[in-house]
Amino acid sequence: MTEIRIPILNDEYKVIVCLGGEKEIAKTLKAYHYPMDFDLASSLIGMRGRTFYRSDCFPIIALPKKPRTPEDIGTLAHEAVHAVKHILESIVEGDAEEVFCHSVGAVVRTVLSYKGKK
Repeated sequence: MTEIRIPILNDEYKVIVCLGGEKEIAKTLKAYHYPMDFDLASSLIGMRGRTFYRSDCFPIIALPKKPRTPEDIGTLAHEAVHAVKHILESIVEGDAEEVFCHSVGAVVRTVLSYKGKK
Protein backbone atom coordinates (compact mmCIF):
# COMPACT_ATOMS: atom_id res chain seq x y z
CA MET A 1 0.00 0.00 0.00
CA THR A 2 1.23 3.44 -0.84
CA GLU A 3 -0.04 6.15 1.45
CA ILE A 4 1.02 9.79 1.36
CA ARG A 5 0.06 12.11 4.27
CA ILE A 6 -0.14 15.82 3.50
CA PRO A 7 -0.64 18.31 6.37
CA ILE A 8 -3.12 21.10 5.63
CA LEU A 9 -2.95 24.38 7.61
CA ASN A 10 -1.00 22.60 10.39
CA ASP A 11 -0.35 19.02 11.46
CA GLU A 12 -3.85 18.70 12.94
CA TYR A 13 -5.51 18.49 9.51
CA LYS A 14 -4.32 16.11 6.82
CA VAL A 15 -5.22 14.83 3.39
CA ILE A 16 -4.33 11.17 2.92
CA VAL A 17 -3.57 9.98 -0.61
CA CYS A 18 -3.80 6.25 -1.26
CA LEU A 19 -2.26 4.87 -4.45
CA GLY A 20 -3.55 1.44 -5.39
CA GLY A 21 -6.55 -0.75 -5.96
CA GLU A 22 -9.54 -1.83 -3.92
CA LYS A 23 -7.50 -3.82 -1.39
CA GLU A 24 -5.17 -0.90 -0.64
CA ILE A 25 -8.04 1.59 -0.49
CA ALA A 26 -10.02 -0.62 1.92
CA LYS A 27 -6.96 -0.98 4.16
CA THR A 28 -6.40 2.79 4.22
CA LEU A 29 -10.06 3.55 4.92
CA LYS A 30 -10.03 1.07 7.78
CA ALA A 31 -6.76 2.50 9.19
CA TYR A 32 -8.40 5.94 9.36
CA HIS A 33 -11.59 4.64 11.00
CA TYR A 34 -13.97 4.92 8.06
CA PRO A 35 -17.05 2.80 8.67
CA MET A 36 -17.39 0.46 5.73
CA ASP A 37 -21.14 1.02 5.48
CA PHE A 38 -21.09 1.23 1.68
CA ASP A 39 -20.14 -1.01 -1.24
CA LEU A 40 -16.53 -0.03 -1.94
CA ALA A 41 -16.23 -2.15 -5.10
CA SER A 42 -19.19 -0.47 -6.79
CA SER A 43 -17.98 3.00 -5.76
CA LEU A 44 -14.66 2.34 -7.55
CA ILE A 45 -16.09 1.20 -10.91
CA GLY A 46 -14.48 3.30 -13.63
CA MET A 47 -12.52 5.23 -11.00
CA ARG A 48 -9.86 7.65 -12.14
CA GLY A 49 -9.84 9.09 -8.63
CA ARG A 50 -12.17 9.38 -5.68
CA THR A 51 -12.23 11.37 -2.46
CA PHE A 52 -13.73 9.83 0.65
CA TYR A 53 -14.64 12.14 3.51
CA ARG A 54 -16.71 12.15 6.65
CA SER A 55 -17.02 14.77 9.36
CA ASP A 56 -14.96 12.74 11.85
CA CYS A 57 -12.20 11.49 9.50
CA PHE A 58 -9.37 12.90 7.39
CA PRO A 59 -10.26 13.11 3.70
CA ILE A 60 -8.72 10.26 1.70
CA ILE A 61 -7.94 10.62 -1.99
CA ALA A 62 -7.83 7.26 -3.77
CA LEU A 63 -5.89 7.05 -7.04
CA PRO A 64 -5.05 3.83 -8.92
CA LYS A 65 -1.41 4.94 -9.43
CA LYS A 66 0.90 7.92 -9.12
CA PRO A 67 -0.26 10.63 -11.56
CA ARG A 68 1.99 10.96 -14.60
CA THR A 69 -0.18 12.07 -17.54
CA PRO A 70 -1.98 15.40 -17.85
CA GLU A 71 -5.27 13.52 -17.34
CA ASP A 72 -3.97 11.87 -14.15
CA ILE A 73 -2.70 15.20 -12.81
CA GLY A 74 -6.05 16.82 -13.62
CA THR A 75 -7.80 14.07 -11.66
CA LEU A 76 -5.46 14.60 -8.69
CA ALA A 77 -6.15 18.35 -8.71
CA HIS A 78 -9.89 17.71 -8.95
CA GLU A 79 -9.84 15.34 -5.97
CA ALA A 80 -7.54 17.68 -4.01
CA VAL A 81 -10.18 20.42 -4.32
CA HIS A 82 -12.81 18.09 -2.81
CA ALA A 83 -10.48 17.09 0.05
CA VAL A 84 -9.36 20.61 0.97
CA LYS A 85 -12.89 21.99 0.67
CA HIS A 86 -14.05 19.34 3.13
CA ILE A 87 -11.38 20.38 5.66
CA LEU A 88 -12.18 24.09 5.34
CA GLU A 89 -15.92 23.44 5.69
CA SER A 90 -15.35 21.25 8.75
CA ILE A 91 -13.46 24.05 10.52
CA VAL A 92 -15.94 26.66 9.29
CA GLU A 93 -13.48 28.54 7.14
CA GLY A 94 -15.70 28.49 4.06
CA ASP A 95 -13.77 29.38 0.93
CA ALA A 96 -10.85 31.35 2.33
CA GLU A 97 -9.55 31.55 -1.22
CA GLU A 98 -5.81 31.98 -0.68
CA VAL A 99 -5.59 29.28 2.00
CA PHE A 100 -7.72 27.02 -0.20
CA CYS A 101 -5.49 27.48 -3.27
CA HIS A 102 -2.24 26.95 -1.35
CA SER A 103 -3.68 23.82 0.26
CA VAL A 104 -4.70 22.31 -3.09
CA GLY A 105 -1.24 23.18 -4.41
CA ALA A 106 0.35 21.38 -1.44
CA VAL A 107 -1.57 18.18 -2.22
CA VAL A 108 -0.67 18.23 -5.93
CA ARG A 109 2.98 19.19 -5.30
CA THR A 110 3.50 16.51 -2.63
CA VAL A 111 1.99 13.68 -4.66
CA LEU A 112 3.85 14.62 -7.85
CA SER A 113 7.18 14.83 -6.00
CA TYR A 114 6.61 11.51 -4.18
CA LYS A 115 9.54 9.14 -4.91
CA GLY A 116 7.98 5.86 -3.79
CA LYS A 117 6.53 3.04 -5.86
CA LYS A 118 3.20 2.99 -7.75
